[in-house]
Amino acid sequence: MNIQREETGKLTATLKLKLDPTDYAPAVEKVLKEQRRSASWPGFRPGQVPMGIIRKRIGKSVLVNEVERLVDSHLREYIEENKLRVLGQPLPANADIDGNDWDEPGEFNFAYDVGMAPPVEVEMDPKLGVELPLVDVDDAMVDTEVADMQRRYGTLSDAETVGEKDMVFGDLIELDGAGGIKAGGLMNRTTITVETLKDQEVRNLFIGKAPGDAVDVDPHKISDGHDDLAKMLDTDHEAVHHLEGDMRFRIAEIKHLQPMELGPALFERVYGPDAVADEAGFRAKVKQGMEQMFQQDSERIYRRLVVKALVDKAAIDLPDEFLKRWITMTNDKPITPEEVESGYAEYAAALRRQLVQERILEKYGLEAKMEEINAFARGYVMDQFAKYGLTDPDEAQVHEMAGRLLSNEEQVRKMRDTIVEHKLTAHFKAMLSPKEKHMPLEAFINLARTI
Repeated sequence: MNIQREETGKLTATLKLKLDPTDYAPAVEKVLKEQRRSASWPGFRPGQVPMGIIRKRIGKSVLVNEVERLVDSHLREYIEENKLRVLGQPLPANADIDGNDWDEPGEFNFAYDVGMAPPVEVEMDPKLGVELPLVDVDDAMVDTEVADMQRRYGTLSDAETVGEKDMVFGDLIELDGAGGIKAGGLMNRTTITVETLKDQEVRNLFIGKAPGDAVDVDPHKISDGHDDLAKMLDTDHEAVHHLEGDMRFRIAEIKHLQPMELGPALFERVYGPDAVADEAGFRAKVKQGMEQMFQQDSERIYRRLVVKALVDKAAIDLPDEFLKRWITMTNDKPITPEEVESGYAEYAAALRRQLVQERILEKYGLEAKMEEINAFARGYVMDQFAKYGLTDPDEAQVHEMAGRLLSNEEQVRKMRDTIVEHKLTAHFKAMLSPKEKHMPLEAFINLARTI
């Protein structure tokens, strides 16, 4: 097989392939002979069907399969041998290739367009000026977290009527157009926490009610979106998407939550014996825990900010028209040119980030090594044992469970990604020495949504 490359643009080329019978004929003949050994046909014994009949019945499909296999394998070999960094995959050229006669096979000619990744250079320069975003955990946030802990370790008791902060257990039932229970409609036992209902009028519907009472209420006002409502009704998203009108909530039980008193008993429940001496120490430890909780999000945002800054600085060109065509041809569902255009900017931005990150990993040797993935798997297994109080598990059991993780491609990918993320964070911090930027939680959340 002969392959010639014709440059068609700064980042595009056409690969022209030429096959002659010596490339495909031997394999085609081998398959036909194998098929003949087991073929049956009226008037002939098995294995004695004339080759002409075999060739007429399946010759063309065997030829097509073999030519397609050869084209695919030689394209991949050419790309690998010539170290072409191809984006997407080769696409059949728009121009028709004349002379390919599958009924009278001879020389075959094919052409494939390819789009190539641009050269990307990155420099870890402190002048990049990317700051490390940190949540400013203030007293109000600590107050909220402490109140949540008090409720978490509080006690539940039965209540005769519904109060402002009570939990209500009951059946949520679909109604028909006349306000009666719908035959075969949705129904499920679920829970409503009155305090969390956003609409005061809806809260008022429940307050003062007793077990056995029923409340007709808009189901979308007692749930947090369609997914939450689907869980309340033990069904799927689609089943609740078009629900209209009220549903009936028939109260079965009312539970009153008595928060745990802020004192030594709560301190010990949360952090263990002798970990905290007084309320000031407790609040300080809560604040520290919250700051650590946001640390992973801070590092994730910081990584994206650094990569974005490097992308902006690199001014990376892409073979846009090729990529739009590739998106159109490889999309699972038919897609219009307008849809491609509307989503292309976001796709191109993600691709540029990917190219920059790949270059960083390559240039600074940050890719996860197999021994690191093995160690990660073992560490993960040891952590799982530790959660159940097993600090010295059987070595054979650890080895077996780690091996099970490493045999799962999806798990290996996740472990690799986690290792790379940690390496990138450490590398960026070491090379860029970022200044810390404390911000309110709302600003932090907005930044996370936009980066």
